[in-house]
Amino acid sequence: GQCMSADEIVIDPAFPREFEAGVFWTGGCMVFGSGDAQIHSHMCTYVVVGADASLIVDTGHPAHWEKVSADLDAILGDRPLDYIFPSHTEYPHAGNVARLLEKYPQARVVGDTRDYHLFYPRFAGRLEPRGVGEKIELGGRDFVVLPALLRDLPNTVWGYDTRSRTMFVSDGFCYLHDHRSGECALLSTERSVPSERQIAWFNERALFWTRYVGPQKAFREIEKLFATYPPAMLAPAHGSVITNIDEMTQLIYEGMVTTLAERENRPVVGYSA
Repeated sequence: GQCMSADEIVIDPAFPREFEAGVFWTGGCMVFGSGDAQIHSHMCTYVVVGADASLIVDTGHPAHWEKVSADLDAILGDRPLDYIFPSHTEYPHAGNVARLLEKYPQARVVGDTRDYHLFYPRFAGRLEPRGVGEKIELGGRDFVVLPALLRDLPNTVWGYDTRSRTMFVSDGFCYLHDHRSGECALLSTERSVPSERQIAWFNERALFWTRYVGPQKAFREIEKLFATYPPAMLAPAHGSVITNIDEMTQLIYEGMVTTLAERENRPVVGYSA
């Protein structure tokens, strides 16, 4: 990934939002520009609550810790947080791991944890590697570790909640969005679609390889993953929860290939081509 400097940080009071039974969305936004020209980038955190256990997907940016912590209190009440699933080690995804482990002494970090002991040596005993395809039982629902087919780090992983059929896609399917008051907590079908430039700008920074390599092969693999784990929603780390998957998948694809296609002076083709 590549750092992106923001002009300010905002928290939408509509968070946390329970967009499916037992699946909550919180976090905050980084703001670029000002006035009518504001552009926002989500820093999303998700909480999946089962009958027996709970799991957080990504930890939120450290700048949003107070909000994430308060929202966990509201979501869980007297229940503990049992599992922490950072999709990878970058700040927006794992920056609050230590704080969460301190807040919830029984919580364990799960997923591809191969190098987390280097970042958090005092918590090495609370790391539980879970490979692709492994299930974490939460009670009435399982959380399945999936391969990250659009990624920036080798140990990035995605996840899937079997009850709501939400696929958590980390830096995949991400985009910026134009902002008006109260829009940060809206689903993709509740707000305007992003432009190709908003998609391309974000992905060239979060997924630097998109400047040089087309995503065609990755999207063919994504089609296979969708067939095995049919998603009702996609929950990216940066962008609204996606409920119009076919439309947004095509838009994200086109946004990812636009700049590359322009440089190579070739047409943009559909991802299924």
